[in-house]
Amino acid sequence: MTTSSPGDPFAERYCTFHRIAPEEYSAHLLQHSLHAPLRWVWPLIRGLCRYHFQEDRFCIDTVGRLRSLRAAKSEMREFSIHPTNRVFSRRILLLRLSTTRLERALKALPQTEKRAQTRLKKQTI
Repeated sequence: MTTSSPGDPFAERYCTFHRIAPEEYSAHLLQHSLHAPLRWVWPLIRGLCRYHFQEDRFCIDTVGRLRSLRAAKSEMREFSIHPTNRVFSRRILLLRLSTTRLERALKALPQTEKRAQTRLKKQTI
């Protein structure tokens, strides 16, 4: 795979970092970002609840097109207050993605060279 450049969207950087094909991005990050109890049973219910996770996939796909963490956090806040997240299964049973885990996954991606150099300059001043 190729290396990601400073302006690459999160999806491309995620795929490069995890060495997966771009087609696998959404499913891979969704499984990684689910709340713990759901991650444990995900292989069993993945095909049964396909429509239940449409909003989760939409959020992941939207975040994947973004380039800044600030914009991604804004999108995750929008996801959190979306009306579909008010139903019992999503609000109480947590059958949805965890925005905290999603944010951690994005923060774990390697910094771009340009941002790393900027931070280094600020630290030395």
